[in-house]
Order: sequence, then structure tokens, then C-alpha cells
Amino acid sequence: MKQIQTIDDVFPALDELSTELMAADHSHLAATIQHRLHKVAWTVRSELFEELRQVLSGAVQPNQPKLPEQLRTNVEQILHAIDSYLNSEI
Repeated sequence: MKQIQTIDDVFPALDELSTELMAADHSHLAATIQHRLHKVAWTVRSELFEELRQVLSGAVQPNQPKLPEQLRTNVEQILHAIDSYLNSEI
């Protein structure tokens, strides 16, 4: 995954993550991410990021199906970028 340098890099990173999740048989998570990104209308960016943080955080919990290590790392990088953005909004 391309390194996330700005908050705008999160969007292509999420699309890339979705493609990788589909290839790794995590289609439900990929579809959820794609739905939140491209089908739901959000009033503000922070609302979308709050929802994505919830989805992605849930995906890396121990009680969820195990993601391959590289996908887990990618999710954590995206979560870090989202958290940084949300914390700067406060």
C-alpha cells in the first residue's frame, strides 16, 4: 500500500485495501468499506471517518477472522491517519 502522507491519501488507500481484502477472501469487510465510501452520503468528512474507524477497528479485534499480517498493517496505518485527522478536528 502507498504510504499515507495526507488525509486525502486515505481514500485511495481504502480502495486499495478493499481490493486486497477481496483477494484474501474478506469480501464482507471489503464490501462494507466500499459501501461506506461510495454509497452513503455523508455531511462532513469527520462523520465518514468516524464510521470507517469503527468498521476498521472492529476488523482487527481478536474475536474477528484473522487478517493476513500485511492487511492488518495496512488497516492499522489507515486507522492511524484517521485518528490523527479526527484528533486534529477537536
